[in-house]
Amino acid sequence: MNKTGLSLNLINEGKGLIKTDKNELLIGVLSDTHVPHRASSIPEKVIDDFKRRNVDFVFHLGDFTSLEAYETLINIFGKNKVIAIHGNMDFDPKLRKVLPDKLELEIFGHKILLIHGMGGPNMIVKRLIKKLALPNSDYDVIIFGHTHRPVNEKKNNILFFNPGTTTPIDNRLTIISSYGYLKISKNNVEPEIIYL
Repeated sequence: MNKTGLSLNLINEGKGLIKTDKNELLIGVLSDTHVPHRASSIPEKVIDDFKRRNVDFVFHLGDFTSLEAYETLINIFGKNKVIAIHGNMDFDPKLRKVLPDKLELEIFGHKILLIHGMGGPNMIVKRLIKKLALPNSDYDVIIFGHTHRPVNEKKNNILFFNPGTTTPIDNRLTIISSYGYLKISKNNVEPEIIYL
């Protein structure tokens, strides 16, 4: 347990239970940072905002593209506060060795799935619903990346949340830079997209 009273107990096969003595958690959410292939670093503005808002955790949904980018977040926020998965562009075997391809978490009773995503950006939510058989699941929140486009919508009583990317590169996928926050308490999950 760290000095904020938070602990993360990861159990077998990428499942975890986040325990806390707080009534509410604020999570900074990133994906598809592509460092150093598309940017030299995760934007300082994002890191500074996470620090200013005193996030309890940082979730990263993959496509770091380097182990160093992951280690940078750990060096800034601490190993217990950075929860991440790998994406389809994370070819570094060291990164794939330390990060799973998905994580199931439970926070204040909310069942949450972290997954990178698959396929093109159009109809991504519909694709996730079909691929993951979500109408038959008990997930409350699906957090994903991959498409570089922010998503904040509810379907089938599930919140689908994609923070987008901090490093857009062309008009083909997106020209928008974004990241996000999830404020989670026992009775509520409040999503927020921040545009750079």
